[in-house]
Amino acid sequence: MRWGPRTRVGLEIAPDGLTLVRIRGWGRRRIVTDVRTQPLPPGLVTVSPIEPNIADPAEFGRAVRALTQGRRVGPVGVALPDALARVALFDVASLPPQAIDVARLVRWHLEKTFSVDLPSARFVHQRFRRPDGEPGHRIVASAIEEAVLSQYEAVLIQEGLEPRVIDLASFHRFNLYRSHMARLTEPDHHFIFLTITGAALTLMIADGGTPAYLRIKGTRRPFAGPEAASRILDEVELSLNAYGKEKDLSRVTHLFVVSATETADDLSDQLAARFHLTAGLLGSGDVTLEGADALSRREFAGASAALGAALER
Repeated sequence: MRWGPRTRVGLEIAPDGLTLVRIRGWGRRRIVTDVRTQPLPPGLVTVSPIEPNIADPAEFGRAVRALTQGRRVGPVGVALPDALARVALFDVASLPPQAIDVARLVRWHLEKTFSVDLPSARFVHQRFRRPDGEPGHRIVASAIEEAVLSQYEAVLIQEGLEPRVIDLASFHRFNLYRSHMARLTEPDHHFIFLTITGAALTLMIADGGTPAYLRIKGTRRPFAGPEAASRILDEVELSLNAYGKEKDLSRVTHLFVVSATETADDLSDQLAARFHLTAGLLGSGDVTLEGADALSRREFAGASAALGAALER
């Protein structure tokens, strides 16, 4: 039995658990009707850009089955851990009309950026306006090795899910909050978007609303405990120093944070004080989704990538 045709489904896969959401469409209304989570045992999913991530596909399949209660879900948008991909930003004057030629162009740029052949990778990209005002596009592109991606896909398909849109979790979150961040930073739209999960810290700086800098810091030591805030502040400072060597950092006005950690409120205050920016946590009140306010701040932050994936399906 499938969920109805007006239902959009999103799934986030993280090393510590799975999150599945359903969003019901009714005209222009979008209603969150279900949010489910399923914890994963340590070591079952280990994020790597080159090696298969799932230690035991059968056990992973049982976790997916517990999440869906054995029902056939059908089409689903999928959010994967940020650190399993190679990601690059680049500008193009134009894009070819055929999708296969766009894929070749994206492959060429990523292979050039990382000085490595990527014969077995799959590519995902999103286009934005160029921040310099020139004709063409700013491309944010990811390369995910086939051995990594196909392992996830095989288990999901076996358990009755049909992956349609697959992208990194932080990109789904960015798109979920993009219009809200743009409104708050008018007219220049210079801001920082920071996501903190158990698997990675991802920092994106937007110039005119377009990604201009991106850093993904994968970690096997979660950003938790008494040292977490200090580690996060140091990582943010490293990113801002790198960006400031080439761009005018003084134009950045806001820092938006998505984090499901217990100390996220304190962290937001510390970020604002250290970097002299308007910093704040993003939550359910920053998106147009009915039913989202029934979730706590931490629950919504934990579900945000799956929600973004559902809306892009």
